[in-house]
Amino acid sequence: MKKIFIFILFFPLFSCNDWIDVNSEESVTFRNYFNSEQDVEDIFTTILGCEKAVIAPTMMGFFDWSALHCSNAGTFGEAYRKLEPAAIWDMDKRTSWNTHYKTIYLTNFLHENQFRFKNISQERIDFWLAQADFVKALMYFRLAQDWGEAVVAPSTEDASQQAKSPINTILTEAIQAAEAALILPTFDKLTNAQGNNINSRQYASLGTVHTLLANIYAWMGGLYDKEEYWKKAEASASLVIEGKVGFYDLVSMKDLVEKTFGKSRDLTEVIFSIEKNEQDDNWYATSSLEMYYPGFALINYPYSETDPRKVDKDDIPRILLDSVYALYPDKTDLRRKEYWWNLGQAITIEGASAPYTPNHAFINKWRDKVYSVNPEITEGSKSKLIAMEGNCIYWRLADLILLRAECRAHLGMPEAASDLNRIRERAGLDTYRGFTDKKNLLREIFRERERELFGEGHRYYDIVRNKYFRDILIGNYKTLTDDEVKKGALYLPVSSDAFLNNPLMTQNIYWLWHQN
Repeated sequence: MKKIFIFILFFPLFSCNDWIDVNSEESVTFRNYFNSEQDVEDIFTTILGCEKAVIAPTMMGFFDWSALHCSNAGTFGEAYRKLEPAAIWDMDKRTSWNTHYKTIYLTNFLHENQFRFKNISQERIDFWLAQADFVKALMYFRLAQDWGEAVVAPSTEDASQQAKSPINTILTEAIQAAEAALILPTFDKLTNAQGNNINSRQYASLGTVHTLLANIYAWMGGLYDKEEYWKKAEASASLVIEGKVGFYDLVSMKDLVEKTFGKSRDLTEVIFSIEKNEQDDNWYATSSLEMYYPGFALINYPYSETDPRKVDKDDIPRILLDSVYALYPDKTDLRRKEYWWNLGQAITIEGASAPYTPNHAFINKWRDKVYSVNPEITEGSKSKLIAMEGNCIYWRLADLILLRAECRAHLGMPEAASDLNRIRERAGLDTYRGFTDKKNLLREIFRERERELFGEGHRYYDIVRNKYFRDILIGNYKTLTDDEVKKGALYLPVSSDAFLNNPLMTQNIYWLWHQN
């Protein structure tokens, strides 16, 4: 008997698994489902759940470990930092693009069934389709960044086998979908099916779309080294930074950590973020710290570990104190205080004969802790850290200002230094007085992104975009040849599930050479 998809309401949980196969006689199908705007929004809620599963995974990915800014990534992470193929193949399921394509499927599904929508104005139809277009654009951009060559998804009724397309085709798909989303209003004018204001930055607005376009064009600038892409990236970023497509502003460094990253969820600096809370994530069932940012791998003392001396072990990711000093060389840098726990200070330990001065630094950028109250998880009366409160911020204004600085440096614009200095000044630093030639200025902008965006998940992509991988990454990254890079060494391998029943699928050549 033919089976078709049905949407099972699971609101308000953002789940990507709300679509199941059922017999058409047993339930109302999508063919007569869309009777109100709320029905459309409920399906978009599932799209948000899939987007969330891609953007904010509960386990760190290959590139998170590859570029983790640390002195040691622990037993698990060091193999990825050193680009050891055997270890990468062991995480085959974690290199899957399955959820990306589930997400794209649902966005296509919404478009292809718009003729079924009832009791909803064309303006609101266009709004929800534009929301889906943004998500679709983001998924294709992530596919291009992580795999290079990928598949262009067919219509939802097309079950034919598909081969990979070149990266420029995938990026074109991302741009087209993003441009279709440019009809969205600014964030303050977003409303849901009930007519209420939307307060979540996970919903796209005009500013979000232009930020995505700025990132796509900057990626293409790094990939193809063409001025036209840097110009387009700079133009899109400027619309957001200058307040022409919505209001965003820098907050104080103290408020950034305590309110923007924390449970207060202040939105002033946030452009796009993924909702993370107990309602969506079932913290009661969570058994370990969920990795929403690469920087979470460095969380130990004083949150998950009460004795700082126990951090000095090879199986624990950590960063040396001297490495943090090298990254933040200026003592007036406010991020020394706000991002790190009592940096370099001696710690009094109960029962110890003298204060302990650690060799390692302890990250304190995320500090609103959540401990388990599930008796099956806690050990006796001992609490167990399972989450850090706050949304997963994907883009914020400081990130975009520095990205525009990079674009302007490539274009030879003197305003590049002004963007750089805006972030430096917020951090309590003097204006940049170093060399302003293109090479040196780009390197300084990259360093400022390292400092400002520490642990937020941008570092690998910044390294690749700037072609710094041989200089900064370690292990086999340092000896990659131009030919190996061309063959896909900086991308993920295609996971085994993509080859099931698809003889047209091919492996990235670099990973084919290094396959087990």
